[in-house]
Amino acid sequence: MLLGQVLFAAVVLFLKYSGSFTSSFSHLDKTLQVFAVAISFAGFFIGSALFKKKVQQARDLSADIKTKAAAYRSASIIQWALLEAPCLFCIICFLLVGNYAFIALAAVLMFWFALNAPSKIKIMMLLRLSEEEMERF
Repeated sequence: MLLGQVLFAAVVLFLKYSGSFTSSFSHLDKTLQVFAVAISFAGFFIGSALFKKKVQQARDLSADIKTKAAAYRSASIIQWALLEAPCLFCIICFLLVGNYAFIALAAVLMFWFALNAPSKIKIMMLLRLSEEEMERF
């Protein structure tokens, strides 16, 4: 998912630098900035809240490790989607307006997206799994 965002941003930057895409939406710059920031914060906070809630539910399950892993995967996908959508919106806004603030915001969202990558230790800590359970993971 992160690779798609990076490639899309690279294609958009190439289109802007090569002059292949000219925009006539510069009058919407301030409006789109407000929407981009609002959507980014909403995606971040809602995604984080839903992730925490779903991880707590997965932790409380008395099921096997596969069920808990599936719940964690579901929580991660929801969080990533709520980060990816504002990132793509910011990249599209940059294409339409040409303001580098949109690319900067998209870069911040991509950085946060990368920080949320799962690792065995993170999964073990969040789901409170034992080392034996992690070996079966």
